[in-house]
Amino acid sequence: MRTFAEQVQQTAGMTSTDEASRVVRATLTTLAEAISGGQVDELVEGLPPEVRRELSQRSGQARSLGETEFLDRVSGEIATTDLEATEQQVRAVLTTLRQWAPHGEIDDTAAQLPRSLAKLFR
Repeated sequence: MRTFAEQVQQTAGMTSTDEASRVVRATLTTLAEAISGGQVDELVEGLPPEVRRELSQRSGQARSLGETEFLDRVSGEIATTDLEATEQQVRAVLTTLRQWAPHGEIDDTAAQLPRSLAKLFR
């Protein structure tokens, strides 16, 4: 089985697993800030250890983040200013997360996000 980062790399068409790992880490730590601690706990069940660690780094209280702020935060973490490329990579992470997450948890997660941000899961 391919690792989570390898799946993201393939989905986003990235050149390296290291690059994909940075995007995974940035996306998931930002996501963990935007949803409740209880939802993070539900979401991590069944995910690979490297993904669990990233999602577990949270304060426990959700912060309201819109799509632009979310993408800005991720792009800052991966040191790029290309928001279009960042959005494509974030979508690859969230698509992969959907494949690995326990049944129903992505819908529960998306329900806690503003509509503009929740659409990135599709």
